[in-house]
Amino acid sequence: MEEIKARLRKVLVDSLELSVAPSEIPDRGLVEALGLDSINTIEFLIWVESEFGVEIADEDLSIRLIDDLDLLAEYVHGRTSGIGTGAGTGAGTPAA
Repeated sequence: MEEIKARLRKVLVDSLELSVAPSEIPDRGLVEALGLDSINTIEFLIWVESEFGVEIADEDLSIRLIDDLDLLAEYVHGRTSGIGTGAGTGAGTPAA
């Protein structure tokens, strides 16, 4: 899971052209810590989908998923391993 989180941090820095090192990105509270708005979060998630070859289902989108790297890493792991869970975001059904 740490490898996924490290990749997520790099994607976040690259996609939003942040002037911080990936190692400085916190695990939680990303929206507030980085001053993300709705456009930033959508752009970040598009990059996540591209980087990991996953599709984030509309019903799984939530501020909680975007704001917590642990939760997002679990979600990505589930999608890439074929589990297809919403990682605690309210979804739990496999992707069709």
